[in-house]
Amino acid sequence: MLNRITNIFDDSAAATRVADRPWQVDHRPGMRLVWLMALLTFPFVAVTGRLIYLQATLGEDFIEPTAQTSELTERIPSRDGRILASDGRVLASDIQRFRVQVHYRWLESPPNPVWLRRQALSQLDRAERRNTARVDAETEVILSQRKRMWRDLATLADTSAHDLQTQRTRIQRQVERIVENVERRRQQPAKLPADHVASTNTENAAWWQTAWQTLVTTLTTSPERGQLDPIVVREELQYHDLLIDVSLEAAAAIEAHPHRFPGLEIEVRSERVYAQKSLAAHVVGSRLPLDDDRLAARHERFPDGDPLDYQRHNRIGRTGVERSYDRFLHGSSGRRTIVRNRHGEIISSTITRDPVIGRDITLTLDMPLQDRVESLLAEVLAASPTTPAGGRALPVPQGACLIAIDVRTGAVLAAASAPTFDISQLIHPSPQEWQRLLDDPRRPLFPRITRMALPPGSVFKTLAAVAAIESGKIDPDAHHHCQGYLDRPDRHRCYIYRHYGVGHGDLNLSDALCRSCNVYFFQAARTIGPGPLVAWADRFGFGHPTGIDLPGEHTGHLPTPSGRTSQRWYPGDTLGLAIGQSRLTTTPLQIARIMAVVANDGYLVTPHVVRSITSNDPSQNNGAFQETPPHPRRRLAGLHDGTLHRIREGLAKVVSHPRGTGYKRVRLDAVAIAGKTGTAEVGGGKPDHAWFAGYVPADRPRIAFAVVLENAGSGGQAAGPVARRFIESLLELGLIPPRQLANRD
Repeated sequence: MLNRITNIFDDSAAATRVADRPWQVDHRPGMRLVWLMALLTFPFVAVTGRLIYLQATLGEDFIEPTAQTSELTERIPSRDGRILASDGRVLASDIQRFRVQVHYRWLESPPNPVWLRRQALSQLDRAERRNTARVDAETEVILSQRKRMWRDLATLADTSAHDLQTQRTRIQRQVERIVENVERRRQQPAKLPADHVASTNTENAAWWQTAWQTLVTTLTTSPERGQLDPIVVREELQYHDLLIDVSLEAAAAIEAHPHRFPGLEIEVRSERVYAQKSLAAHVVGSRLPLDDDRLAARHERFPDGDPLDYQRHNRIGRTGVERSYDRFLHGSSGRRTIVRNRHGEIISSTITRDPVIGRDITLTLDMPLQDRVESLLAEVLAASPTTPAGGRALPVPQGACLIAIDVRTGAVLAAASAPTFDISQLIHPSPQEWQRLLDDPRRPLFPRITRMALPPGSVFKTLAAVAAIESGKIDPDAHHHCQGYLDRPDRHRCYIYRHYGVGHGDLNLSDALCRSCNVYFFQAARTIGPGPLVAWADRFGFGHPTGIDLPGEHTGHLPTPSGRTSQRWYPGDTLGLAIGQSRLTTTPLQIARIMAVVANDGYLVTPHVVRSITSNDPSQNNGAFQETPPHPRRRLAGLHDGTLHRIREGLAKVVSHPRGTGYKRVRLDAVAIAGKTGTAEVGGGKPDHAWFAGYVPADRPRIAFAVVLENAGSGGQAAGPVARRFIESLLELGLIPPRQLANRD
């Protein structure tokens, strides 16, 4: 029966077949399209329904998840250690400055609508977010909160609303200019690379090359967008400095009431303050921010240090004690972990490490004495040219310095350079003030105590006398005749002969020191040769740093005939070296140390300006832990007591003997003074440098000192009176006893 003939065009027959076999699918074309359409429509309907559900029902639930958080570590600034004088006076310290910073979106006017809506939605729950009226009401609340925040901030910071608005406008204009520049660059048409332009030039190419290049260009060139997304630069999501310096009370109020000041945060910064301004400026030094080169060098020097300290606590000692003791003064910063949302606003803040305060440094300087010495030198530089009675006209010095040290320990009691400067001017200098300091020909920033190297002149005869006696070739009691010059009247002369045409006559070594006879020391140098002079100068530290704890000390220059220099040695070099000329240069500190060696029976001390270092860590002896840096001293080998006795005798006569070069202008009845005048020739038509160096009291030495006046003329006439006024200050301040009390000790 299955093989009977059936008319396929008979619809009734088809219906009979379907009715007889319902398990078979109808393969008619119309039904197949229906099933295919249903198969394609179902996923589309499912996806569309899900999108509608997510957008209409759960859309607001994505407000919070999109506010992704970021965690970063910020530095809590520490306080660097203080620099104190010996009397406890604060010379350098840190003070905290509080800055108010504002999130850009909170100051933007008019407010960004996307940000404003997001702020409103963040204050509502899921059900309220779908209520348009509720969202609009919350938006008005936020706008009202903004107005109240600015009003309260103006009152709290004691500033006017107009000034606050000016600051907000300034910040907004800066950010808007950044956005405009970025937008301008984005609108510029992109330039294709040269090789790409060359590859698309198909003028002379075959048809298949043209087709291939067209295909490559189509596949590799991004399509042009009809509308670009709005630009959001980083500055629009950051906090900006609004108020540079606010009071502690204002900062505390802002931190304590974040609901009143939602767009503000307080940044604490420490600033170096020099309360005494110019007092001991060259010794105290300065602490300034690092530039990029110095920052990289510091990181290379301390590779294990905290990178945040290098990047943000980029303040370091640049001169003086601030630099040489930076490793002790430098505090260790703390750490704070801050969680921000994707718009840069702070969510939470946690302190993970407390800051550690730097150590305090106490100096050896006697500040009343330092103050008087600086005032004295300032008077000298401000004076008009004078002509002493019976003397030559004295020019005004271009610069001056005075150094005083304890003969037993090397502690620096006074170290003054003139002209000086206000250290505070280096913290936030105005361009005009900074240029004025740089253009001043007297170089106020130059630390003359440690870096000024000059010929010492006749002050060096103190060392030449030591070399002459220790050589065994010169009898200090033997007399030699001075006719005013050595061989010829036009060269190798005494100062008295050059100006008055006479000589010193017969004199021994003590008299030669007393009257500063060049001819005597010329003859002694010719007798002993350059070897002993150079050897003893080397032992006394010439040509070497003294080891003072200040940076950048100049070693001076000690010429030598031993071949260590490329210059040839002539007999005249030996003669010039004996009287502190030739190519010899020394620092005032080196000269003061020579006087200390003579005064303390031959011990070479190490000058120093720091007495102690005190820890501020409460865990160390309740914050009172102190340590004293080592300051070694050593006895000079081969130096005999009898030699120093003869030297001390001659230096005392310089001031006490009527023919001494310091008798008229240095002598005081109240105290015995020992010292040596020096007049160092400069040449080039410039006035001589004036020196006076010595120690007091002469019978029981306590303090050695050196005075230098640049281009001031005669040492006795110019530097001598400064030395006398300095010693008067020592007496008035009780740092040395008067003559009658000294004899009772």
